[in-house]
Amino acid sequence: MYIMTYSLREKQINSNQYYNNITVYTKQVVIKAEEFLRPLPETVMEFYSTEGKAAKEFAILDFMILGILWKVYSGNAGRLNEIPGTMLTMLSNLRNNNSKIKPCIDFLKGIMSTIFLSPNRYNNTISIKPSMDNLGRLTTWLKATGEFNQEVKRLERLKDFLMTLPKKDSVNLIASAINFATWFESSSKENIGIYTESVERYLNEVHPKRYWHEDVIFCGRRRVEYHLNMVGAEIMNKALRESFLKTDKKLLLLPGCMRLLPEFKCKAKKGNTSIKCVGCSNGCQVNQLTKMGKENNFKVAVVPHESSIAAAIPDKRIYGKNVGVIGVACVLNLISGGLKLKEMGIPAQCVLLDYSGCKRHWHDEGVPTCINIEKLLTILDKTK
Repeated sequence: MYIMTYSLREKQINSNQYYNNITVYTKQVVIKAEEFLRPLPETVMEFYSTEGKAAKEFAILDFMILGILWKVYSGNAGRLNEIPGTMLTMLSNLRNNNSKIKPCIDFLKGIMSTIFLSPNRYNNTISIKPSMDNLGRLTTWLKATGEFNQEVKRLERLKDFLMTLPKKDSVNLIASAINFATWFESSSKENIGIYTESVERYLNEVHPKRYWHEDVIFCGRRRVEYHLNMVGAEIMNKALRESFLKTDKKLLLLPGCMRLLPEFKCKAKKGNTSIKCVGCSNGCQVNQLTKMGKENNFKVAVVPHESSIAAAIPDKRIYGKNVGVIGVACVLNLISGGLKLKEMGIPAQCVLLDYSGCKRHWHDEGVPTCINIEKLLTILDKTK
């Protein structure tokens, strides 16, 4: 059964209205977040001063990540025993660093994740009380899943900072993040929930079939997490916009699920880290974007799968120095991919797939996905 978990088109011919809506709503979220952040110690913003001009944006993003992941996963984190948690973390690290044994690791990861990480957590509304110890439990659980590597790095960095504050201040910050997440869950459902109406149906009807698979955690993400990534993408785009525009070269990274033809029919040439389109199908958006790149001075590379956008980023030396990247991915990969590119020092922007349909996670045979061309041109500063 194929249930499209999200669609930016919402029964329209394109996703233009979504981008109008998300721009307006993100501004509301930022204003509300500033209200929650205002009572916090001044040292918090001093801590984020290392982000330069984007300090406020990344403080708000971390604040959102902390509160929402706490609400969704802290109950499960409190129940994870040390030994399986350590073993799952080791498996995730091995999986990221050794592609040859990935199938075997995926098999073990699927079994252990289903048993120890409570994949039916979307019915779980219990969270644990704010404390530094419980923040440690949450990051341990997130690390064990292997799905939140970049978010964990941000949270562990924040945790180290919180340890320098008086206990009352650190607990108050965590509590404020959780309270903000409560507001965001309700507000985002009202304002952008129209684009994620099928998530609950997917979780109830299809997701149980993902038990024992390595992506059981990834595919079981809550509706509020979709909204977090939608808003988070807007926040990161704004934060990194100036540095992106200053780059001399632009690279558009596309996931393989955008190809019109299945992999065994697609004529694209495979390289070490990416796939190069050779224009075998006029109706393929990858082909269309490749031609557009030649006309608008940007390169196009295709990575095998949308979740590989960050992991399989081509070596910057291939394209020379001072390159800006536009990463295309489905909603649930946006924050992690954007943070990975930021960590690598690559000025980036992101564009959402209009809907999900890759063979690996969402559809047995795969449904070709696409992006909003107008949004891409706006990011490239090519609109008239």
